[in-house]
Amino acid sequence: MTSKSVPTVGQFLEGPGIAQDPLLVVSESLPIPALVDQMTNLAEDRIILVEDRQHRIQGLISLGDLARHLKHTRRSDFHLHSQPPQARGPYRGKFSRYSGREILHHVTAETAGEIMKFPIRSCSPEDPLSHAIHQMLDGDIIKILPVLDKSGKLVGSIHLLDIMEYMLTNSSPE
Repeated sequence: MTSKSVPTVGQFLEGPGIAQDPLLVVSESLPIPALVDQMTNLAEDRIILVEDRQHRIQGLISLGDLARHLKHTRRSDFHLHSQPPQARGPYRGKFSRYSGREILHHVTAETAGEIMKFPIRSCSPEDPLSHAIHQMLDGDIIKILPVLDKSGKLVGSIHLLDIMEYMLTNSSPE
């Protein structure tokens, strides 16, 4: 990988020093309590990919997604509504982040598939690395980019720190 040629994502993943920590992948039918248990056992990244029965990645769940679900749940085993809600400011119309329908969906959700975000940003091993970099930095910056094969199955992931290191070591001072 030289600074003159842009590698593909697959070449980048095979490069020296790229640690491939496996991402946690769960079934879309996994119940929320089991999802909470799985997420609390993650060492670092706190992101879970959700797959269908054919092992194709369908969406993802971040720690924030899970927290939003738990915030709106009324399940007694989570005990999140023992304190009265704090007073809120006036309604802000278009600046309101979640609609009533979205909150109702979170309240009634019981499985990972029901709270996952989709579609997700991803790339394929054949994509140029520059495409993966744009996927990670376009709009909201994402820390981990799943690499999916043509059938939608997970084959690896790119971490933002690996991209930063690559950019620093392979940039030319022109």
